[in-house]
Amino acid sequence: MPPSMDEKIEPVLAVIGHPVAGNPTQFALESAFEQANVDCRVLSFDLSPQQLPVAVDGMHAMSFRGVWIDSSCRGQISEDSNTASSLGITVVDPSLPAEALRTTPESKPGQPPPSHWQAISVREQTWTQLIRDQLELGGFSVQQVLVISSDTAARKELSQRLVAENQLAAKTSMQTGPSEKAIAAKETDPDCPPAHDSTAETTPERVVMVSSPEEITTTSLANVWLAVDGPASKIIDAFRSSTTPPGTVLVDLNENWDANDISEWERCKMDAGSNCITRWDIHAACLAKVVPLWLGTEVRVDVLREAMEEYLSV
Repeated sequence: MPPSMDEKIEPVLAVIGHPVAGNPTQFALESAFEQANVDCRVLSFDLSPQQLPVAVDGMHAMSFRGVWIDSSCRGQISEDSNTASSLGITVVDPSLPAEALRTTPESKPGQPPPSHWQAISVREQTWTQLIRDQLELGGFSVQQVLVISSDTAARKELSQRLVAENQLAAKTSMQTGPSEKAIAAKETDPDCPPAHDSTAETTPERVVMVSSPEEITTTSLANVWLAVDGPASKIIDAFRSSTTPPGTVLVDLNENWDANDISEWERCKMDAGSNCITRWDIHAACLAKVVPLWLGTEVRVDVLREAMEEYLSV
């Protein structure tokens, strides 16, 4: 029996951003597909906010399997936006941004037509899992989390999610009482609960927030550092010069692909090894989770990560 027309059509994925130049996603996916012998085409598109609705609608019309959304475009796609509504995007968790879209199956006769796309949110789940895995390798649990971000709203929202959902909780939590230096660090941020807040003091995974590396004390109780934004060199210098608990993990949560930033984190990765989780470690792990949702097949995260390192080193 000859193959159907659908079996002859190569599946297509899109990577969208503004700008999209310098983004390693397409190269990483192509490398992983080649290694896994997966037949799939990946295309990158630089889309301004004005172009995004028409382009994503066109991708649905052309039966694209999925879309990876760079952080520069995510603000356009949310449950409350006109874009999501007009494009028929179903958002599963409105509290998290969508990093990807996948096509929804065709409806059966007599059923209402489904939405065009289903939003996929995997990034926060992915980097929190990477942190837990790294700590557990050394037999450690989360003592305290340090969030470094100049964006007041971003660091407050992140800290609230980490505490409310207990995402970084280890199997055996370690109770840590407040110290004078920890309290001083907390008081540098007006959004952080005061030291006498009973809820904050009884939460094993307490979160300390600072707006810049200069606010970090030389002795830190935090054994998880989350660098949301800011100058990479200063954050890494603060990490190296501070006295931290054994096994402390530094996490690069920035999502831009600036060459200068990347080189700083690459050097830190070489020095700290697995205790430095970079943006390409996180991105590779995210793609490895999303590809099976797009294509029903798995790819190796190490191939994705090595391809990104190769792309970013050029």
